[in-house]
Amino acid sequence: MDYVTETMKQLVVFILSLTTFFSCKTDENSCGQAYLGGEIINPNNDYILLYNDTALIDTLYLGEDNRFSYKIENLSPGLHRFYHGGEYQVLVIEPTDSIMIRLNTLDFDESLVFSGYGSKKNNYLINMFLSQEKEERNIYEFSRLNPIAFLKKLDSIKAKKYNAFNTFSEKYPTSELLKKLITVGIDYSYYTNKERYPLSHFGANNPINLDSLPQGYYDFRKNIDYNDEELIEYYPYYVLLFNNFNNLASEKYFAETGSSFLSRSNIDYNLNKLELIDDLVHSDIIKNIILKYSTRNFLSNSTSFEDSEAMYNSYIDKNTNKANSEYITSLYTTLKRLQPDNLLPDIDVLNHKSKVNTLHNIITKPTVLYFWSNTNKYYFKRSHTKVKELQKIYPNINFVSINVDANNASVWKRLLKRNNCNLIQEYRFRNPQVAKKLLAIQYINKVIVVDRNNTIVSSNANMFDMDFNTLLQDLK
Repeated sequence: MDYVTETMKQLVVFILSLTTFFSCKTDENSCGQAYLGGEIINPNNDYILLYNDTALIDTLYLGEDNRFSYKIENLSPGLHRFYHGGEYQVLVIEPTDSIMIRLNTLDFDESLVFSGYGSKKNNYLINMFLSQEKEERNIYEFSRLNPIAFLKKLDSIKAKKYNAFNTFSEKYPTSELLKKLITVGIDYSYYTNKERYPLSHFGANNPINLDSLPQGYYDFRKNIDYNDEELIEYYPYYVLLFNNFNNLASEKYFAETGSSFLSRSNIDYNLNKLELIDDLVHSDIIKNIILKYSTRNFLSNSTSFEDSEAMYNSYIDKNTNKANSEYITSLYTTLKRLQPDNLLPDIDVLNHKSKVNTLHNIITKPTVLYFWSNTNKYYFKRSHTKVKELQKIYPNINFVSINVDANNASVWKRLLKRNNCNLIQEYRFRNPQVAKKLLAIQYINKVIVVDRNNTIVSSNANMFDMDFNTLLQDLK
């Protein structure tokens, strides 16, 4: 599910931005004060942006020693985000906290350390969610076990998490806010893994053998509140809802068609999903969010204009948010212009010497355009490794790498140098925001394939799909 971000950073970012839910029980907006400071090693620029929920609190400028300090007035306790050089992390700030951060931009996430009063809870949360990457690999392996054995493993993981938190809370002062963050995170992760297990065990594209699951396996679904607006910005809440709707839609598809196989790009399955969202979610805010990302995911990966049109019309019929409607309409219109046989938009790019060029000028033979971001170094390395393999097989095809970030060139060049990349086919957008809109780059794994005349062959390819080699073979 594409809304679920690849890195655990995406999980932490939306842990909880419930300012109202966790606000002070007073009649005033002020909930006290807190201090934030620290040091940025190898800074990408001279400032940090500090957010509470979606609201910008202030711009914090670095001194000559790359340090900063800031006093937060009228604090709203809860999750805060800080951005630097195109990357971000989060921390929980409560009244009287005095938190120091230290990080190295060369290894943004792994180098982040908190100190000072209020650091214990933040280090605990960061370590808890970063460790979930390892947990997900283990759960994937556990999915091969029979249902009883799998649930035993899952229950054990949940119990260890609660035991660890109980030990922490006995040793350190624990606010109601932190308790909420931890307990809800543990429970929703548990429910999500139960939704995912049948798909991993029996096959994501096959009907689930319900008789092989323990009695009452899906009883937790009775506890799902599809309309809990207190959890609007809570990422694990949406992970659960998306997995739940995926399963409900597939169950409906198999029941209606009697089919024994389902392609996740099937239009009937995806229309079922929108219908279920419309039926079960009565909160307009939550419904509009889920409709938006479900539709965006489908449109961004669809290779059928007829299916895209049907999905778009269904979405427009159900959505009530004007801004979301404009966003999806713009994406739909752009993707129509990017259909095969249309001309690729001509967009300005910069090479490693900061010289301006255009896509049309650098494309002189069949070309694969692939994209990457500084914030997803895993995909950066994975895509470049894959391209090295493909270049050996298809020497008559160009493979052009384009960075989509808006930050300065030094970060881009540093990453390329550290990974020994060939700079000849490395570019970055001159205006990333405009370029990403014109090319409908919603997901970083998007690949655009064109012929020597800049005519689009595919605008929604994926170099890791099984049929990508067939596409290149036909192009050659």
